[in-house]
Amino acid sequence: MITQIKRIIHLVRSKIGGFDKQSLVLTVYKLRHQGTQLMTALSILCYILLTPLAMADSNNTMNLFIGSNYIADATIKRFEKLCNCHLAQNYFNDNEEMLAKIMAGSTGYNVIVATSYAVDELAKTNKIQKLDLTKLPNFKYMDPKFLNQSFDPNNQYSVPYAYNPVFIAYNIDKLKELGITPNTWAIVFEPKYLVKLKGHITMFNSIRHIFAAALLYLGKDPNSTNIDDLKKARDLINKASPYWAKFDSDSYYRGLLRGDIWVAQAYSIDIFKTLQDGVASKSPIHIGSILQKEGDMYELDNMVIPVTSPNIKYSYEFLNNALNPDSEYELSTKTGSSIMSIPALKRLDDKLLHTDWIYPRNMTKMYTFKAYDPKTRILANEMWTEIQMHCHY
Repeated sequence: MITQIKRIIHLVRSKIGGFDKQSLVLTVYKLRHQGTQLMTALSILCYILLTPLAMADSNNTMNLFIGSNYIADATIKRFEKLCNCHLAQNYFNDNEEMLAKIMAGSTGYNVIVATSYAVDELAKTNKIQKLDLTKLPNFKYMDPKFLNQSFDPNNQYSVPYAYNPVFIAYNIDKLKELGITPNTWAIVFEPKYLVKLKGHITMFNSIRHIFAAALLYLGKDPNSTNIDDLKKARDLINKASPYWAKFDSDSYYRGLLRGDIWVAQAYSIDIFKTLQDGVASKSPIHIGSILQKEGDMYELDNMVIPVTSPNIKYSYEFLNNALNPDSEYELSTKTGSSIMSIPALKRLDDKLLHTDWIYPRNMTKMYTFKAYDPKTRILANEMWTEIQMHCHY
């Protein structure tokens, strides 16, 4: 218990300005299975700090909890015209952050866009409601291979939104100069590569993504709950991380575009926009993207309705509008998201459809996240906290 308190103090005081909201709420989430008085007190504090007050009195506002740059402007306008309401986007950087906030008691959202394992967690903790699919006529357009997933059999709680591969993005000229081919996770874990790339690598600030990359490199199941596998992944990360610039899920693409980051664990939608920004700014940096031979993760994101949705009518109208083939087409062409609407896919140009890091040709090498059981989650969170507290950069 003393060790946990010290970790909490470290996390809470790690940012200037007192409480760092994300660190605080993640700490509460990590301790949620242990039933401590401290966890209860922190949960109350998180609720006070994080519940969006702006949503309380907005009867004509549809509140969406979603990652940034993840919906097209035309889709928003279509929805607002349909519902005669205002769409307010509330952002999260990582599904762990989103889960922590919801578990801490944050309410007011009409719709949440959550990835696979997060849907599972939200359903098991009774945070989302079962769906009436008869209210979603556009559901019929979804590719069946993305339906009835293990995290939500028969789509009782969720409907597909989009998916986003995670891979390595890189500085083409620098890696060519160094003689490094980035088609393997080895370049962020093996010393022979790390010595050449030291200080120019970023990996996500995400327990699941970091461990998945390490486990894939080790030839293990990226969702492994085997203690020995997780320990090997932790040890690998501890040895490699001193060579990394930082853990970064939020701004790594800016480093790529500036030229000071040469290798980055990356989301497809971030790189899609970064390439557009590079062209617009006439950047001399050439950025490449490639899937890894060991395999890669992809976030299979879904729309869910919280049990506390203040307006169910808005919730269903948003879901059905997002499933509209026009909305799906806009989502892919404007944000680079990988979509699952069959009519919309038929409208995409060949260049986008054949971009392997957006629409992978070999899906057998692509993996979605599965929810950890409580025991594994506690262990993994403890390992992740220890890794972060090394403060090597």
